[in-house]
Amino acid sequence: MDTYAVILAGDPGLQLWPRARSDLPKFLLPLLSDGSTLQHTVRHLQPLFAPEQLLIVTTAVLAPLIRQHLPEIPAENVLVEPFGRGTAPCLMLTTLWYRQRGIPDALLVVLPADHLISNIGEFHLSLEHALWAAERLNAPILLGHPPERPETRFGYVQIEEHPAEELAGRGFYRVRTFAEKPDRATAQRFLESGDFLWYSGIIVARSSVLWSMLQHSLPEHAAILESVAQQLDAPEALEVAYRQLRPISFEHGVLEKAPQQTLLLRCSFDWSDLGTWDEVYRLMLKDPRNNVLEGDVVTLNTSGCYVSASGKPLVLVGVEDLIVVDSDSALLICRRGQSEQLDELIRYLRRKRMHRLL
Repeated sequence: MDTYAVILAGDPGLQLWPRARSDLPKFLLPLLSDGSTLQHTVRHLQPLFAPEQLLIVTTAVLAPLIRQHLPEIPAENVLVEPFGRGTAPCLMLTTLWYRQRGIPDALLVVLPADHLISNIGEFHLSLEHALWAAERLNAPILLGHPPERPETRFGYVQIEEHPAEELAGRGFYRVRTFAEKPDRATAQRFLESGDFLWYSGIIVARSSVLWSMLQHSLPEHAAILESVAQQLDAPEALEVAYRQLRPISFEHGVLEKAPQQTLLLRCSFDWSDLGTWDEVYRLMLKDPRNNVLEGDVVTLNTSGCYVSASGKPLVLVGVEDLIVVDSDSALLICRRGQSEQLDELIRYLRRKRMHRLL
């Protein structure tokens, strides 16, 4: 069966504000020494998928930047949404794109553009196992990880106690429930229960299986997009259809409604969504005072800080446990451990129509 990888790169990804902006989402930021997380994702997939087997799904605003960012990807392999409507419509559009090209049963690895993956050998092994299972079974395979802490930013998958019988010995489990981004108390309970895993955002499934699940759970969305299935290359027609769609994620629209239709593969590769500055700090090498200092930074009697300068020098004296991020448009200062509140800040800036900061 033909196999392909689909990278979802349409979310504006403002969690790493003020560096991340509407026209420069976090997956395009040069956070890593050798490129962005999007470039890393493509690089990690290329041993298994040739460039023509990769599909990047993004929005009209970001498409030119994506093509410039990834010159090795054929231009026709950048699928453009008029604007974001969540991952559920995005996946519907993807399955219709493969159908239009005569491969409605394509075997797909779907993954976000903004996650950091290491232990690449383990990652490839997990993908090969999941592809093997998805080709044989009429069910999507979710890739999951044992939780390390009570995170409120991730989806959680509750698995059955024993491995799936038909795939015994390969690390596959039937899914009991799915919960997207629980509150901290619930996340703590999930952690303590022992039968919940973090959902990595990676799905392996046949395109036809994904379409069937999406159509069953979101029939109105499916009908709207199927009406323009022959006009996916016509931006005007697609925009009219998208304006009729209610924004919804695959997690809320499908996984929470029909979790029992999926399987989970328990994985061991290192994974992070780089969803907060705290997470960036956690993953970086620290100096002897537990600081991460980037750019022109001077510190005195300072410890436990993440400081990233942009242009002008930054000087910190006698402080601890701060996140300081400078950019051309704004300066962020917050207590380390509080960067999750940036989501609330972004909503506030939008309510106040302070779009120049976004």
